[in-house]
Amino acid sequence: MDAGFARMGAHWAKREGSILVVRWSGDVSLDDMKALYDRIDEMGREVPGVYCLFDSAHSVSVARDARVWAVREAQGARAIRGIAVVGASFAVRVLGTMLNRATDALLRHGIPLRFFDTPEEGRDYLESERARHEAPR
Repeated sequence: MDAGFARMGAHWAKREGSILVVRWSGDVSLDDMKALYDRIDEMGREVPGVYCLFDSAHSVSVARDARVWAVREAQGARAIRGIAVVGASFAVRVLGTMLNRATDALLRHGIPLRFFDTPEEGRDYLESERARHEAPR
């Protein structure tokens, strides 16, 4: 694993400023989802917004109880300002889009979500979202 990554359940994560980089590997369980939101909550206390870069090239599925919990219970979602997903299969793209819409409907907090082929594209997108959120209104 690259430098700076630490275990997060069966997966890996590292912080790059206001960006949380997660490398999903295999199935995402409820415990994995809770660990993700623990990281987001922790970051949200230190930065005005959290931006997530998910490498889903080796992701298989997200357990039903993890999906339900993320939509209904995860308070950390309010800290997220943008999500970039890299290497996602068609099934992961559909699932991610559905989860995002459900979160928006229940929490009234839309999170910009985009899919990319490379991590560089994802980082560029997240940086543009960060700049948009930090711009004076």
